[in-house]
Amino acid sequence: MVQAVKEITLRGVPIWLLRQYLEQLGASSIDLPPPGATDPDGVVRPDAAMSGEGWTVLWRTEQQPIHPRLPTRIDEHYFVFTAGSEAELDSLIERFMLKAQRGGG
Repeated sequence: MVQAVKEITLRGVPIWLLRQYLEQLGASSIDLPPPGATDPDGVVRPDAAMSGEGWTVLWRTEQQPIHPRLPTRIDEHYFVFTAGSEAELDSLIERFMLKAQRGGG
């Protein structure tokens, strides 16, 4: 069976809040190897993963500079969602993004 996969990038939202949104969608944490470690093939492992009924999400977070001359950085989160079908995945991402894109959580 082919799984549907979509990638999403979010900036400036605290990861604890995004994790909370995923929990509200029914997800729980999955144990992974140490965060940020690199596999032998050079692929960086995700920082964390969660799964819900029929879907999973992996993500990693990087701090990106806001301005080249300022030391200020912002968290950028890279998510990879996987589900059994495109319809299930689209529904999941729509529900997640309704929370993730609104101001104030």
